[in-house]
Amino acid sequence: MRILMVTLCLWITTVTSQTNENTQTLINAIFTNYSSKVRPVINQEQPLPLDVSFYLSSINDVDEVKEKLVTTGYLSLTWTDELLRWTPADYNDTVIIFIPQNDIWKPDLVLKNGFKKFEELGGTFYYLSVFHDGTVIWLPFNVFESRCSMDITYFPFDTQTCDIKFVTWSHYVEQIDIQKSSDGIQFYEYEQNSVWDLIDTSSGIQKEQRESQVKFTLKLRRKPLYYVMNIILPVVFLGYLNILVFVIPVDAGEKMSFSVTVFLSFAVFLTIISTLLPTSSENTPIIAKYLIIQLIYGVIALIISAFQLRLHHRNEAEEIPTFWIKVVQLQRKLRCKRTRKVDALETNLNEKVAKTEENGPDVVVGWNHVASSIDFFAFWTFMITNILITVVVFSVSAAS
Repeated sequence: MRILMVTLCLWITTVTSQTNENTQTLINAIFTNYSSKVRPVINQEQPLPLDVSFYLSSINDVDEVKEKLVTTGYLSLTWTDELLRWTPADYNDTVIIFIPQNDIWKPDLVLKNGFKKFEELGGTFYYLSVFHDGTVIWLPFNVFESRCSMDITYFPFDTQTCDIKFVTWSHYVEQIDIQKSSDGIQFYEYEQNSVWDLIDTSSGIQKEQRESQVKFTLKLRRKPLYYVMNIILPVVFLGYLNILVFVIPVDAGEKMSFSVTVFLSFAVFLTIISTLLPTSSENTPIIAKYLIIQLIYGVIALIISAFQLRLHHRNEAEEIPTFWIKVVQLQRKLRCKRTRKVDALETNLNEKVAKTEENGPDVVVGWNHVASSIDFFAFWTFMITNILITVVVFSVSAAS
């Protein structure tokens, strides 16, 4: 359309030579008894077809908290004004004139799902193109702030679908019939957004309760690299670092301090990344739930470490329950190690001797062995469950 207009204007400039008197005479002739308050159709019982296209320049902002989409672009509105027609030959082959926006009739099109109050499109400095057959082209440029319901469950691998709806506020569909242009959504010097990719666009006409409205749909996909590098990887690494507390021997004396340090590091990191996570009371991101799980893991690791220290420093003379003896035996079987006899006199420890059918000979079991078995089972339990949860969480998020 724009290329056709430019070509037509160049052709007019080179072939004909209209003067200001020609244009002034034309304007005086067609605007005699013309009123911008009257819908420009001869038969007022007939609807006025209105062709609407949207030219997108940029996606300025996507606010998940306010559920707001901010875009820049302009509308291309085309209709036929039956009261503004003339014969070009009568006016030195003048086929097009430019009229200020407020001097002729124009549709009262407004952004239906906007954040701000209803405002008139365009401005007093806008000129409309009027052709000799009555075709009028209006190109109002604006920054559109529209509401958009957002689902951040799969953040930062989420995809959002936002609608930009325009409606004729005062006229019914019987008076102005909005028609979707074949162009739909086009791009005008489009600039890529640093956070969102525009993966699909569509447009459609909706006629509800005698309203005539056009809907332009943008499908956006978040670019996850920044969040992967600054949120996901540090959280995953801290989660596995927390498991290493079960590798440190109880005798080293650093078990609790290491566990507390990792837990505090995790808590501090959570306060930092909370500003990067979108907040919503309706749907919580899966990554936020994953952070809570890692925090719970840290609390459980602290409890287990404290319990281990308590068992490790128990009096060796205290009787070891059968349950703990079976735990130690199972740990030794899993580690494929054979127990060896230990002479109580040589070690000067009152260790309990447990006889089992599986091991046959006497097996020496002490509280230090119980603590070591707890480390063994806790390490592998935490490791396996953490791997499974991590794979499931991010596979589901990425697959969305």
